[in-house]
Amino acid sequence: MELKNIARGIAALGLAASLVAPASAATLNLTGYANGGPSSVSVASPSYSGGAGQFQGTLDGNAFKTFCVEIGETFNFNTSYTYSIVSGTTAWTNPVYLGLSRLVTWLAANPTFNNTPDKSAAMQSAVWEVIYETSGTYDLLGGTFKVLNTSPAGTRAAVNTLNGEWGNINTTLPTLFADKLTNANRQDFLLTTPVPEPEAFAMMLA
Repeated sequence: MELKNIARGIAALGLAASLVAPASAATLNLTGYANGGPSSVSVASPSYSGGAGQFQGTLDGNAFKTFCVEIGETFNFNTSYTYSIVSGTTAWTNPVYLGLSRLVTWLAANPTFNNTPDKSAAMQSAVWEVIYETSGTYDLLGGTFKVLNTSPAGTRAAVNTLNGEWGNINTTLPTLFADKLTNANRQDFLLTTPVPEPEAFAMMLA
């Protein structure tokens, strides 16, 4: 994609996000993994080896699913925490914001890539890939951030399959924002919110 189109996408996302003002705080209580398991994954860099996948629980009492966006912090299941809701335009650098918005939009249209423990671990790895990769190219098996061969075979197979989808992910028109739930002492999480007028947004990208 040409740089001018990337810049257009970032600007469009920022303008659309300015039309939405989410609540500044919310109560989060995660109860477990959304797709069974968990499966596990080993990654670098940053280094992590352990359970991975989409979480489920409640946000302000409503059913909620999310992914981790911060390797290195922890939280406990079945425990309520107060989180700040931070707009993606503030929470992320521009490339990360656009990349995550595309990824979550693509996943919403392709849920079978997240319907088993191994696939969910691969999808969590993809979220981390967008956040931590610094090479400018997404590749779950190479670059700054990558999934290691010491990961379980099932996770590696799901990662290999998902890794072939970056071409589709990177050309996805975002219809979901990638915002952030943040707590200074606990793991931060992904929050998706709908783009208010996708048709107008598509015209801004044209």
